[in-house]
Amino acid sequence: MEEASSSGQEDFCDHSEILEWAKANNHGSLQIICEYYRVRCPTRGTTFTFRPLDHLHPLEFKRPGETLLCIAGSTIDLRSCNTSLEFAEARSAILTEDEATTLSVWTIACICGSLRLENVLTMFAAALLEKQIVVICSNLGILSATVLSIIPLIRPFQWQSLLMPVGVKNKISEIAKLPNAILVDANRNQVRSPTLPQLPKHKELFTSLSPYYAKLVGESYLGRRRPVFECTDVQTEAARGFLEVLRTYLDSLCGNLRSHTITNVQSNDDKVGVPSHIEYIGQLVSL
Repeated sequence: MEEASSSGQEDFCDHSEILEWAKANNHGSLQIICEYYRVRCPTRGTTFTFRPLDHLHPLEFKRPGETLLCIAGSTIDLRSCNTSLEFAEARSAILTEDEATTLSVWTIACICGSLRLENVLTMFAAALLEKQIVVICSNLGILSATVLSIIPLIRPFQWQSLLMPVGVKNKISEIAKLPNAILVDANRNQVRSPTLPQLPKHKELFTSLSPYYAKLVGESYLGRRRPVFECTDVQTEAARGFLEVLRTYLDSLCGNLRSHTITNVQSNDDKVGVPSHIEYIGQLVSL
């Protein structure tokens, strides 16, 4: 069941002339983009190296080999799909998990090395409440890691809006005009936010995360000259432990979801559960 699409190869045919122009004019950034489009999705369990320019450090990527996904109390297996629709839905779910897994270690290691734990939890709460989040950082690697960390932070939930790392230069005054946005300043290790409800069982969560956070901070300090995507074994283990605590925490929040569900009987007698989210969030805040 090869999931790699040929669309990347078709796109490259359209960009081949652009790539040749970029090489002829020594346009490195454009070469990188064209070479990226040239790469096809690797098969499961394989590793490939991406090095678009000779003077750049090579990037190694290993795609997870799992075709079985256990999430939110259910099992998704590509091999058990009987229809094309089932296969498409299962494939989409596993690809989403692939993305979160690939991003998980290095993004979490980076944000814990750049932000205080309290600020990480504020960003986590803002993402769960679907608030606008603006990240400012002069380092493009840290900027990207901070933005992309939202994906593994809130798993098994999925961010439903736009995630776009964009460098902001001389635009602080414009950002200040967004009174309801959460402003994450990674340069200064600061988070400016409007009033947010405190996370349920905040102290317990903070305590559970602290040992993993401390390890990530220590390793980040020792490896300041490493690229943000390179992580030690200690960072890998600590980041996975950090995310495991968050996933257990999110599971506990959803454990009582059924009691906040309104049963809606359709005209065809199908019963559909509709969560009363206002009541549910109010109950969580009171915990």
